[in-house]
Parts: sequence; C-alpha cells; structure tokens
Amino acid sequence: MAAKYKSFFCAQYPIRIKGTSTCPTHKDNDVVFLCQDCKMLICTTCSITSHKSHIDSFLELSRIKTQHQNILQDFVNGTDNVKIPKLNQEISSTRTELSQCKPKYGKLREKIKEENEKCKLQLDKITEEYTAICEKMELASADLFQTRITNLEERLDTLRKLSSECKQTLQTGTAVLMYDSVSEIQEMELDIPQATIINMREFTPGQDRQNLLKQAMGNMEVPNNLSFAGLTTGSQSDQNQAVRPKKSTETDQASTAAVQSTFLECPEVVSKFSYPQSIKSICPTSDGRAWFCDRFPSTLALIDSSKRQTIQKITGTSRIDDISLHPTSGLLWFCGVESEAIFAISVSNEHVPMFNTSEGLPTSLCVTTQGHIVVGIGCSQGYKVEMYTIDGRVLYSAMEQGPVPGIVVSIAQCSVTGNIAVVGIKDAAGDSSDSEDRMPHVIVYDSKLQPLFHYRGEGIQSADGSVTPDKFDPATVVYDSKGNILVNERTRNTIELISGTGKHIRTLLTNKGTVGAIGIQKDDVLWSHLRIGKWGVKLLKYYCD
Repeated sequence: MAAKYKSFFCAQYPIRIKGTSTCPTHKDNDVVFLCQDCKMLICTTCSITSHKSHIDSFLELSRIKTQHQNILQDFVNGTDNVKIPKLNQEISSTRTELSQCKPKYGKLREKIKEENEKCKLQLDKITEEYTAICEKMELASADLFQTRITNLEERLDTLRKLSSECKQTLQTGTAVLMYDSVSEIQEMELDIPQATIINMREFTPGQDRQNLLKQAMGNMEVPNNLSFAGLTTGSQSDQNQAVRPKKSTETDQASTAAVQSTFLECPEVVSKFSYPQSIKSICPTSDGRAWFCDRFPSTLALIDSSKRQTIQKITGTSRIDDISLHPTSGLLWFCGVESEAIFAISVSNEHVPMFNTSEGLPTSLCVTTQGHIVVGIGCSQGYKVEMYTIDGRVLYSAMEQGPVPGIVVSIAQCSVTGNIAVVGIKDAAGDSSDSEDRMPHVIVYDSKLQPLFHYRGEGIQSADGSVTPDKFDPATVVYDSKGNILVNERTRNTIELISGTGKHIRTLLTNKGTVGAIGIQKDDVLWSHLRIGKWGVKLLKYYCD
C-alpha cells in the first residue's frame, strides 16, 4: 500500500526537461542527488523537504556517473554492433518476402477459383440429376392420373346405364328380370377404387449450407494474430511497433462498446393469455408465435399469441428436456436425458434422431447462428458444455468440475458477439453446502467455449440489501438484440437484465407469484410464463421505440 501512495505522490512532482540540471521545483538549485525510491533527480532543498523520508535511498550524482557511462557505452556497443545490423538484415529479409507475397497469394486465389469451378460443375450435375428425377416422377404421376380418370369415366358410364336399366325394370320388369338385375348389382364393385399414386417425396434444403459448402471448397486457415479489422498502417501489434520511450500511463482496461438504449419506465404488456400447463422452454418464432416445451407429459405446443390458441401440438414417447429453433431454417431441435440423444422435428412432425452426445446426459441445447448445436451435459462431477456439428462431430468443449453431479438448465447465444451464456448448477444432487461454486450461476463463454466470466447476482438489490450468490437462483437465460442478458430469478420472482459483460443493468419485472420460463423475439418482445393465482403468459416490451 505504501508503494501505491509513493507512486501517486511522485506523479504530482513537476516534470524535469531532459538534460536540464536545474531542479524543476526549486529552479535556483541544481540537482545533486538521485532519490532511488522515486527514481528522480533532486536538489538539496528537496532532500530536506518533500523527499526527507527517503534519505536512505539518496545517491550523489557524481558517484553514479561512471556507472551510467558504462550502461550507455554497453547500449551503444550493443545497438551499433548487434541490433542495428540485425534490424537491417530483418528489413532486407522482409522486403524479399514482400516481393514474393503477390505471386504467392495470386496462386492461392487461382486455386480457390479452380475449386469454385469444380464445385459449380458438381452442383450442376447434382441439379441435373435431381431435375431429371422430378421429370420422371412427373411423367409417371401424370400417366397414373390419366389412367385413373379414364377408368373412372368408364365406371361412370356403366353406372349411368345400369341405373337407367334398373329404373325401367322397377316399372315394367318381371320377377326374373328383377332377380337377374339384383344379382348383377351384387356382383359389381360399386366402391371407388383406391388410387395408385406415386408417393411424392419432399426436397429438404441443406440445414448447414454455408459450412457444408466451405467443406466442399476446402479449408482456408487464417492466422490467429491476423486482424481483418485493422489491416491499415498504424494498427499492428506491439511487437511490430517502432521502439519508443516508455511513458507513464493509466492501466489499460478492456472496454466493450455498449449499445445505448432507452428503457420504458415499466414493461409494456403487448399481449397476455392464460396457460395452465407447465413450460420448461419458450422458443419464439419469426412470425409472432412460439414453441412451448412441457416435460411432464412430453409435449411441444406451437402457440399463436394474437389468436391466443394452440396451433399445433406434438407429443413424444420420451421426455423432452429442452428445445431450440434453428435461426435460419426454423427447424425445431430438442434433447432428452432419457434418450441420451439430440433430435430434430421433421416436416411430418416425426422425431428424427440426429446424433448422440459423447458422454453424459443432455439436459439443454441451443442452435447457434452458424448452425452448430451447443449441448449442456450433466456429469457425475459437475457438468460440461459441448458444441457439435449437425452430424454429431464435437468442435469445442468446456468442463465445469464439481464435487457432486451437475446439470446445465439453459443455454443461449448472443447475436451481437456470438458469446454463449449458460445457467449451470454443480449441486444437482441437492447438497446442502453453501459453497458459491455449487449454487446456480450464469457462465458466459466465447464462441469457442472459452470462459469469459461468471455471474452470481452481483449488483441486484433486494429489500435485505444486495443479493448474495446463495440467494441467486436463475433458471432460464436469453439474449436480446442489444447483446444484453435476461434471466428469470426465482428467489425474488424477478426478471433481471444484465449487460453482455456481466454488469447488472436493472430489474425489469417483479412478480407477486412465481416467474417461470422466458423467451424473446427478434424485436425484443419478451415472452414470460408468470403465475398470479393462475399461470399465464405475458408478452412484454421493455425498450422504447
């Protein structure tokens, strides 16, 4: 602490111009001492006033002249004989590499274009193959339809004639004629025959087109230290900067450009309706609807908020623990601990198994903007978060160790930064320990699942003061379009808004009853499952237009 205050006071002294022998504080005096504590040259007056407590560190200038002469001579020798020749050599070598740069990248561009042409040819062949199949199916279906029409028209003519004959028989026919007519009718097949039609198969567009096309083209590796945002001069890394004398500066701090937004004083209710069933997850669609996931029983329901009714319902044989919508295709994905697998809902509402998780029980998932699947997996000691391709290949993995079983109850991705937030619990077995590490908490990872920060309720205020980690109980995490995080906090029955860097912004809503699952539309309309006497759903707007 003393060193801290010492550096503070040193910063208050006047600055002496390089080479000046007079004291900047006492301008009539020459500097004669070096105060080693402050790294400053001082005069005799300074030595008995502002620096008197540093007397043990004083050195006379005349005594250190020889020492500094040696230092300067070593620097000159090292610079002239080693560093300058080495820099000249490095400049020459870099100029040679620069001259080779253009032809090297020219060949690389040609190779990329060549692969592009190959991909185009193969895509053209696949397109020709698919369209030829469509033409064959079209001709076959047309033949079947035309044959059926001819058969039905012949049957129609036969029935018309027979009906006319029966009418005549009823009026004038003998008993024998009536018997024969009835026998003829009974022997005929009067039902319309079942149509024989080719089962038309659907064409399903690729779900991960961009990544699959990149794989088809080839892998383009980019060095980690190459910044595309700053390829102009003056934005190189420190190791490429020219050498300059060090200056006293404040400690560098990482900063994030915050999106300046204006909040409504109180959230505005856009719509509300009763919904007595339980909800584990809410996934709003792009058209004002939302998928609800109910684990007990295993049910998926598509809800229209404007009509306040269920549009579609899908039931499953095994438990569904969490759902997520693909951001571009709208395909619904889900996971369940009983099946230990990741599924997608097909166009015909069938549960299509996509892949199995590597190890452990999948308890939550999120489909990213890149089409990858982030899965939360419960383990015997803690939990882990893994990112998969759609065919089940693990891209990245993060493990949160704990002394007891843990689970991930919610996952969301930020559309602004690509960061991934999870709600994790390392005490899924219900251990009574009050260790902060075992409580429900929010962890934010980058897009490669490298942890950025933990959030355990810091900054939230309650009637009893600040919320402590053991009283912070989030269940669902979502990101809005500004990059802010929303969580439903079950201890205080609130919905909290947190910045993307982990700073509490405000309490959006305090409910008199329980706060259940939340979800958010792209236009920042928040779906919330709330109970005030009875369970219901409210759609809330909290930003000003």
